[in-house]
Amino acid sequence: MKNLKLCIFNRYKNLKIKYKLIIIISTIMVVCLSFIILGFQYAFNSYDEQIYRKSSQVLIMSSNRIEDELKNIEEVSYRVLADNKIQQALIEAKKELTNYDQYQIEKEIRDTLTSYIGSEEYIQSIHLFDTNGKEYQAGKITASILYENADHLEQRAREGDGRNVWVSLKDSQNTIFSARQLRSYQNLSLDNLGTLIIEVSLNDIVKELPREWGGQEGRIAISYGEDIFFAEETSIQIDKLNLSVSDRQGYRIQKLAERNYFVTYSNSTYANWTYWNVLPFETMFAKVTTIKFLVIFLFFVILLSSIYFFIRFSKRITDPIENLVSAMKVVQNGDFKAVDTFRLTEEKDEIGILHRNFFVMIERINDLINENYEKQLLIKDTEFKALQSQINPHFLYNTLESINWLAKINKQTQISKMVESLGFLLRNAISLKDDVITVQEEIEMVQHYITIQKFRFEERLDFSLNINENVKGCLIPKLIIQPLVENAINYALEMMMEPCKIKVSAYKEGKDLYLAVEDNGQGMDMAQLEQVRRGEFKTRGNGIGLSNIDSRIKFVFGSKYGLQIDSELNIGTKVLIIIPYQTRWSYV
Repeated sequence: MKNLKLCIFNRYKNLKIKYKLIIIISTIMVVCLSFIILGFQYAFNSYDEQIYRKSSQVLIMSSNRIEDELKNIEEVSYRVLADNKIQQALIEAKKELTNYDQYQIEKEIRDTLTSYIGSEEYIQSIHLFDTNGKEYQAGKITASILYENADHLEQRAREGDGRNVWVSLKDSQNTIFSARQLRSYQNLSLDNLGTLIIEVSLNDIVKELPREWGGQEGRIAISYGEDIFFAEETSIQIDKLNLSVSDRQGYRIQKLAERNYFVTYSNSTYANWTYWNVLPFETMFAKVTTIKFLVIFLFFVILLSSIYFFIRFSKRITDPIENLVSAMKVVQNGDFKAVDTFRLTEEKDEIGILHRNFFVMIERINDLINENYEKQLLIKDTEFKALQSQINPHFLYNTLESINWLAKINKQTQISKMVESLGFLLRNAISLKDDVITVQEEIEMVQHYITIQKFRFEERLDFSLNINENVKGCLIPKLIIQPLVENAINYALEMMMEPCKIKVSAYKEGKDLYLAVEDNGQGMDMAQLEQVRRGEFKTRGNGIGLSNIDSRIKFVFGSKYGLQIDSELNIGTKVLIIIPYQTRWSYV
């Protein structure tokens, strides 16, 4: 896999610019398309959520409306149950009666039931069965399904033990039945007086519900457990719905008869029913789907158009560059005159400027070559005369040795020591072969420098060393301690009349080497210290400045190393050098 990636990268790297541009633009467009698709997907999911919320609200409102009507009808059944005429008539019906008395009871019960029919518009009929099985009816003619399931309805009423029970029959899709057992309130005996059954047109209740989604063909269904006992008339195969739900309300997209439907459901605690709202998915999302495919189509049109125009545009860039590359190859072979045969672009953009500058440069180079050839002899002659006038450093060293020998003969020990120290410093400062020395060698240079300065300042210079043995062999850049000692003398010792203490320390902490030069001079205030740290302080000498040493260290070892300067007015100054501890030089 790694070799494949490397191969693809190498092939891309060697492509021409115009092909690279095409690949880059295509990649950018594809990435943009991916983000657009993800954005659309997020928007569609949000749209689904909004539709669900609206569908859920409509479904909950519909279920509440249905249940409100059913509660009203339940209230009617309770009023029938508590009606004194009904109670008295059913008690009388249990006795031995003449035909006339029986007729009067039946008439009174039917008249009373008829009065309740008109109290709710969705009641189809009311049926009252006494303990002898005799039926008293009011309302429309009832389908035979009620009588076929009369025993089942009476059984459900007995299970309700006086409470209202809603019963849905499998073959009755448009109606629902309220069943309640009638008990005697006389003397609170609660004797069974019969069974009250109210037939309700559930279909008429649903028809009166508010419709959303612009009158689309969505339909409402109601299920109890795994059975759908009511469904509006529709071509949708609602009986194929997946009725298994894990929460009280939600939505899903389900396929019925090769069509996708947006199905919203809500569970009701009133009768433990589940209400369903089924909407055709393609009708709801037709515009959104059209927009999605239209955007993708337009994107590909724009992509192909962009690639075409980028090819045309890239040729205007790459053709002059290729012409320039060919001219460079000719120049590379040393034929400057052949460059004149190449066509110079007339464009005034960056490519045109590059063309003109290149040909101007070639002309200048050609002139410089001719001019340089004519001046070579003069330069050689000048160099020869300059070499003759140079002073051999060895002559200077030999002269200092002669002065030293003469001083020893005349027993001038001070002069001898100064000459020896000066010779050591000159030899090490001028030598170019060793840019890296040990801490011990750098300290020796400092000691020779101090030897010379001691003769000048005598007791005013109090110099001390604190060099750990484990750092003496550590390698450091040449001339980084001596300039700091020189600064301490220039800016601390020279400004004081009393003795000045200058201390040089070297120690190791962790993987780093610390070199410190401290003095007890007059120090600096915060403003002057900040100037020194930023390299803005103007020095009085011509030696190696602190910023120069700091730049050398950072260049060699990195930005985490370098100088740290601390100073307090009338207390003194401390300059700390931090570099990696190493006994073998690994930097170039």
